[in-house]
Amino acid sequence: MITRQPAAAAENEDFAEHRVAMQDGSLIYVREYGSVQTSAMPLLCLPGYTRNCRDFHALAGRHGKFRRVLCPDMRGRGKSAPDPTAKGYAVEIAMADLLALLSALRLDRCVVLGTSFGGVLGMALAVLRPRALAGLILNDAGPEFDSGGLKFIADYVGAPQPQADWRAAAAHGRDLIGKGWDKNDADWLRIAEQGYSRRADGLLHVDYDPAIAKPLSAFATAKRQAHDMWAIFRALADTPTLLLHGALSHVLKQTAVSAMLAAKPDLAYVKVPGVGHAPFLDEVESREAIDGFLARFP
Repeated sequence: MITRQPAAAAENEDFAEHRVAMQDGSLIYVREYGSVQTSAMPLLCLPGYTRNCRDFHALAGRHGKFRRVLCPDMRGRGKSAPDPTAKGYAVEIAMADLLALLSALRLDRCVVLGTSFGGVLGMALAVLRPRALAGLILNDAGPEFDSGGLKFIADYVGAPQPQADWRAAAAHGRDLIGKGWDKNDADWLRIAEQGYSRRADGLLHVDYDPAIAKPLSAFATAKRQAHDMWAIFRALADTPTLLLHGALSHVLKQTAVSAMLAAKPDLAYVKVPGVGHAPFLDEVESREAIDGFLARFP
């Protein structure tokens, strides 16, 4: 089931909002940009593990002039309700939610842009629903992640620190992950505004359920992964794919990128300088690569 409601005035009303019911009754929040009347290939934007649809607002607004763009908050993130038991944060549930979203939003075929974990979900479509995946943009995502980098993320995801104001939130993000990045204070402020919300205690809190750290921590420390992500990646053999790689990434290492290029020689690859995990997608290199890739899907 899908319900539609007007967008918030604060965002200039350039998107519609949906609440999509999953099989267990959980509601997933989705922003929709553009028109369903356009014949252009739709774009589905899947955020990183702790992030939400707001990360894609500028990109979706730009491409929404030409195509339908859908940006969901995955379960327990943004405006999507937290799972009551945290069992819903397992990767299998996320994949099931994604398939339900495709059906409810009538995305029979689309290009997927996935940041980090969103990229993993995008790759999974090549196995779970290959006819739906017209093309894939991986934002610092692949079939192999550095376990140390994942553990670092899991540790801070599970112990969020409320912030007193937006300047403090921006500084915290920069100090936590952005040392050496070519980003200014305004960039970090924008990322903070997209990832925090003010609660009743007057403080700014991260816009995700901290319980999402549990499956991520288990995945990062597992000696053997339950899913062969290289087999999933190889299922992209006939799917046009673009990889954006943060040059300073501590999660997607250059060795993994080299193996991806060897396994898929037609993989379009852009290294984004001055950023790590993951590019904000506003970089010149990211914008040009995404725009050029999407031009292949009129």
